Amino acid sequence: MDTATRSTVTAPADRSTPVRERLTAGLAEAVARKGLAASTIADIARLAGTSKRTFYEHFADKEECFLALYHARSNELMAAVDAALSPGATPATVQLHDAARAFLTFVTEDRVLGRAHVVDVTTIGERGVAARQEVVDRHAETLLRMLDQARAAGTSVRRLTHLEAVCVVGGLNEVALRALETPEDASLEDLVESASRFMQAVVLAD
Repeated sequence: MDTATRSTVTAPADRSTPVRERLTAGLAEAVARKGLAASTIADIARLAGTSKRTFYEHFADKEECFLALYHARSNELMAAVDAALSPGATPATVQLHDAARAFLTFVTEDRVLGRAHVVDVTTIGERGVAARQEVVDRHAETLLRMLDQARAAGTSVRRLTHLEAVCVVGGLNEVALRALETPEDASLEDLVESASRFMQAVVLAD
């Protein structure tokens, strides 16, 4: 991979860091260097400062390690989106815009890991598909919770079903893919604006 596009993720050097965290960080670095498919358990163990034997004491295979990394990154993403929401403090339009920016910024901060998060998780079979569905459901629940809070604050918003909220999240994931394909020096604002306007059109009552 071109050094200009390589991730700055590095496996923790501190041996006091829990081994599972060191292994998932090692996988993140391996993915940033070689991509998920080309990364090996030997790569992960070396970058984590441990052995293949230790790897197998914590994970059954590379895919299980990747799912642990995926869930950790998903929790970070959820926290970033939640931090952008200010129920009752700002208009729903502003919250949707800020949530879209937080989502797209997180995914594109490290484009290799972002692509792994959005795309590669579906390439590892049923476990990956199930994990992605779980994360999409969590994002949908966050959207529904935000709408409930906006409604309680007096904003006129539609009552979406869970599946309708999933459709909104799916649209945001597609925008994330477009963001990952744009030049690194390009502004995200146009994509953020488009995603924000789409969500507003769906959730705000006429």
